[in-house]
Amino acid sequence: MVNTPRKDINLSLSADQYDDLTSALEGHRKGIQQLADEAKLGFGLDEAYWSNRVAEVQELLDTVQRLAAGEDPEGLKHARHPAGDEQS
Repeated sequence: MVNTPRKDINLSLSADQYDDLTSALEGHRKGIQQLADEAKLGFGLDEAYWSNRVAEVQELLDTVQRLAAGEDPEGLKHARHPAGDEQS
């Protein structure tokens, strides 16, 4: 995985905005999963690439949900990112 700089963002969301964000991430993850499934059949980019992207989006969704549940942002920032930039 390419070691890219991380971006810290602070969001204040209404309940509806939070629901929209999580729904959008879930939809995006499902779309990428479909591309991974198609790649298994020989279409598009390699299946491993798409599977990694699915894991990255899932990690983002998990982080958003953990932050919304009140977890410490600093603790999450320094947590190991299995789908992300492990080399940092």
